Amino acid sequence: YFGGACSVKEALKRPLLYSCWLSKNYVPVTREELKDYVSARLKGFYEEELDVQLVLFDQMLDHVLRIDRIYRQPQGHLLLIGTAGAGKTTLSRFVAWLNGLSVFQLKVHSKYTAADFDEDMRTVLRRAGCRNEKMCFIMDESNMLDTGFLERLNTLLANGEVPGLFEGDEHTTLMTQIKEGAQRQGLMLDSHDELYKWFTMQVMRNLHVVFTMNPSGSGLRERASTSPALFNRCVLN
Repeated sequence: YFGGACSVKEALKRPLLYSCWLSKNYVPVTREELKDYVSARLKGFYEEELDVQLVLFDQMLDHVLRIDRIYRQPQGHLLLIGTAGAGKTTLSRFVAWLNGLSVFQLKVHSKYTAADFDEDMRTVLRRAGCRNEKMCFIMDESNMLDTGFLERLNTLLANGEVPGLFEGDEHTTLMTQIKEGAQRQGLMLDSHDELYKWFTMQVMRNLHVVFTMNPSGSGLRERASTSPALFNRCVLN
């Protein structure tokens, strides 16, 4: 009955590539079809976003598909490990562009402080949680100038919120924006708890964090031990 079945070796001889880019369904695709599609889309990306030429090769296509799968999952976060200049951030931005995600990338400078980081996080959470904007939040390990940055990131990954990030007038304004955002979706939520729960669920649904690291950096092992959510909640690629 199973005489015509192929061996495992035969079945896995060629890479199995799946994508929904070429049709509305998640189906197997050939590498040639995928190359043609990505090559055409890269031209649009260069014109609209970044004038940085990417070299299209098989391993890059594999990475693009993995990143795409992660972006399509709620709470799909990504830990990209690769050498400097390998194109980690550019690939992340390209796939975000393909999926219609807005990109927010940290722009750290010599005078960048914890207060600046908190303000950037507030901006991202408002956009993802109140405006229902699908977001890709990209940062590199070199951006973590203060241990508090990573602590806040871990909390965000684990809970979809950062306690204490919005206080006083900031919190009052946030709650007003949350209520307005819920109403735009036809929801009439009145209590503080209902509104804030809806907000955190929106953040979890819409926000994708991409954290890039250098494998040769001395802090890789330390990051793994001190930042559990970074490694437990992110897909390693």
